[in-house]
Amino acid sequence: MVSNGRYLVANPRVGERYFARTADAPAPPAEFFASSKPANAFRLFVLGESTAAGFPYPRNGTFSRLLRDALRDVLPHDSVEVINLGIAATNSVTMRDLAGEVVAAHPDAVLVYAGHNEYYGVLGAASARGGALAPILVRASLALQRLRLGMAARNLLAGAGGAASDSAPSFMEILARDRAVPLDGVIFRRGAAQYAANLTALIATFRDAGIPVFVASQASNLRGQAPFASAANGGADSAFRGAGDALARGDSAAARAGCARARDLDVVRFRAPGSFTGIVRTAASNGGAVYVPVEERFAQASGGIPGHDLFLEHVHPNRAGVTVLARAFYDALDSAAFLGRRAERARLKSWEEYQRESTLTPFDERVAYHTVQTLVTRWPFVPVSQQRDYRATYRPVGFADSLALLVSRGGMRWEEAKLQIAADYGRRALPDSAEAEYRGLVRDQPLAEYPRRLLAASLLQEGRGGDAERVLREALQLEPSSAGALALGQLLLQRKDVTGALPFLEQAVQLDRANTSALYQLSLAYGLARDIDRARSTALALARIDPRYPGLAGWMSAIGLAR
Repeated sequence: MVSNGRYLVANPRVGERYFARTADAPAPPAEFFASSKPANAFRLFVLGESTAAGFPYPRNGTFSRLLRDALRDVLPHDSVEVINLGIAATNSVTMRDLAGEVVAAHPDAVLVYAGHNEYYGVLGAASARGGALAPILVRASLALQRLRLGMAARNLLAGAGGAASDSAPSFMEILARDRAVPLDGVIFRRGAAQYAANLTALIATFRDAGIPVFVASQASNLRGQAPFASAANGGADSAFRGAGDALARGDSAAARAGCARARDLDVVRFRAPGSFTGIVRTAASNGGAVYVPVEERFAQASGGIPGHDLFLEHVHPNRAGVTVLARAFYDALDSAAFLGRRAERARLKSWEEYQRESTLTPFDERVAYHTVQTLVTRWPFVPVSQQRDYRATYRPVGFADSLALLVSRGGMRWEEAKLQIAADYGRRALPDSAEAEYRGLVRDQPLAEYPRRLLAASLLQEGRGGDAERVLREALQLEPSSAGALALGQLLLQRKDVTGALPFLEQAVQLDRANTSALYQLSLAYGLARDIDRARSTALALARIDPRYPGLAGWMSAIGLAR
């Protein structure tokens, strides 16, 4: 719970349930939602893997936040909450395990985007973590953990299928136990059956609780991602080369078919095979869920064959791709009449505007760049013999790049880096750049006062006093603070609005009676208001705390007080 119990957030340690004995286990993004669901709430939960979690972007880069922004615009009469439970390196096993807890949070609908990790994700059919276990044993072990009786089962899950080194820079390498999973082989069929069974059970759990489900097909990079590095990928490599030849001669239909065939023949299964779309369609149809055509939307947005125009590497969308994903779910909700909510569709902005308002900055993009480069310079993107440690060999260029690399490698929290880079922009008289970083923090931490106060300072530096005042008032409503009240009081005092400034300066002193700046400004304000008695008493209070406060001696003399 946060904010005195008014809000809840997903347990940041929930990933430890599936990644036993793993430092820094993957966790869902921090998304706050009301602990007591409002009567007008429109509460959606998102289940998925790293794409749903927003990898490799910070939390502002998730498709769920773009979707939330659009829904808040068109549903102004509802309290819209979109809670993202995407967890990297997991799959349908995890989502099925979490379903009961999601039901207990009373969602109005659940959105599912998953399937790429079905083989190598933790507890997947070819995973180093539990891949050798029968599905029924996996589910029983997870159930035991929730009963606090399952430490032995937890350790079994961690060790089943052979040990894996957690020293690798990505869970991709850690979890890919059986690196080759041929099309229609035993492990392939087991993974497909697991996905179908878990998806069917997941939809049934929500359906029985009266919760609509929107489940999507999976999109991946077909044109720009060659088959992964494996000696067993001769057929996939040949199909991919043939697709390239077809594309060169203008045969787009043959090129698309060849790219899809290359993906399906790729024995390193970090992209969902085409057959999973049929599994999703069948599960949705049989279970009464809504099928969301994400794969089809990506094809439409890329001229038929998605590539690096929409993807950063194999499956994770770039900002344009994230927008396509958000829009696909929005349109599905729209087609379902927003589940009976009164919508004002004319309030919907362009999706390009929502993308701009995501507050991702060049610094955020640089963090994502370093994360992607770390990934694509190792197996499975290159043979093991050619992989390298990008983070250890890259030499940053400048302060911002150094911070971005540090965040990417886990050496600094993203929030702290944003504060540092914004402060650097401020020192260099680049307030607009500082403003962009602070806006990112405000968007990510909507209940926090401090980022808003910093944002207001940068707006003042830009000469935008009106915007600064609005932001400071918002900050004080969220969390009254002496520093925030002082900043707003000073701003109004500078405008010669003494009457408006006084309540805030008084509040600043009440919240912190040792705030010498607030005492000094309050004494000045009383003097300007011709309330000399209060001006003197306030100045004397300041003198008892800091008799050498700059300007105090002159001010005391001006109001008839001898030192």
